[in-house]
Amino acid sequence: MPIPELEQAKVTRLLDAFCQKVPEAIRQQLEYVYRIERSTVLLLERRPHFRNAARHTEHSIAKFVYSPKVGGWSLRWRDRNAKWHQYDGFENRPHFRDLLREVEDDPTAIFFG
Repeated sequence: MPIPELEQAKVTRLLDAFCQKVPEAIRQQLEYVYRIERSTVLLLERRPHFRNAARHTEHSIAKFVYSPKVGGWSLRWRDRNAKWHQYDGFENRPHFRDLLREVEDDPTAIFFG
């Protein structure tokens, strides 16, 4: 089931602001992007490919999953084998901004290393 329109508008506004935090001077080397697919939001880091700058590589940073039954969000992190895991303590949170703030602060160094 897709994210409700009003909730998706809030998420888009918050993620747009987050993606704009990359300093203008380095945006050709690094940018943050996101994709919304049904009930999932994927936050990615995009960089030019090291051999061909015309191509880009993308690395998943975090996955946010909306549960319509609960009306809340859960946060997931990706391991080196590209497997997603639940981020403890951030299940079924009512406010997306709380999860995004946790990713940005990254107290466990699991999202940005």
